[in-house]
Amino acid sequence: MDPLLVLVVSAILKYQNDRAALKRQERFAGAMEAFQRKRSDEAMGATEQLVAKQTPEARGTELAALTGEREQSLRDTVGAAQAFDAPAIAGKVSGDYRAAQEQEATSIAERTRRAIEQLAAMGAPGEQQQKHQLRFGRAAGVVDASNTASDAVGRRYATDISNVRPNPFIDLLSQVGMGYGLGSMGGAAVAPEAAAGTGITANAAGEGLSMGATGQGLRAGSVVGMRTKLLNDINNAYGLWGVPARGA
Repeated sequence: MDPLLVLVVSAILKYQNDRAALKRQERFAGAMEAFQRKRSDEAMGATEQLVAKQTPEARGTELAALTGEREQSLRDTVGAAQAFDAPAIAGKVSGDYRAAQEQEATSIAERTRRAIEQLAAMGAPGEQQQKHQLRFGRAAGVVDASNTASDAVGRRYATDISNVRPNPFIDLLSQVGMGYGLGSMGGAAVAPEAAAGTGITANAAGEGLSMGATGQGLRAGSVVGMRTKLLNDINNAYGLWGVPARGA
């Protein structure tokens, strides 16, 4: 098998495997961002609704509406109580008595009207404050829930992203192929030079082959280095699954 072809195919396989892992991480990150954006929009919407109710115009409109509702409620209550008043005195009464009675009724009605208006005006601000506190509590609850959910889901997604790894089998296969290709190409580069008689001899240190006077070719130390790199790549690949490293 052509070592160059093995090297190229293995490199492409490794690139595609790493790219697939990167895309999985990007999908996790996109899902996390979409979830957090949704929660952020919910919290922002609740805050905007609360602020919209606190503008001077909105508070004035709400106060007027509450005052009117309280006045109507008091009128209904007073009207129901007046319906049980004692009936008018039977028989003829003097004109002065009738006039005095009508004047007294008018005075009572006027005092009642003013009392209703005053009570409604005094109680409306307190009721408005209660409504504001309820709205504030609901908005705060939405914001807190959104923040808690975003934090919990974000930490979970961050863990998933950090745990994404390339396919270990494909990674092992690509690294072995790349090591084989590099090692085979290194050995093939030495063989032609030896056959041509370019002066390859053993050196004094016994480390392998060295070039002669031509200065061409490849030192045997380079071949040893390629073999060492191949073994390191294989050991790294075995390490992904906890397989004991193989000796050099």
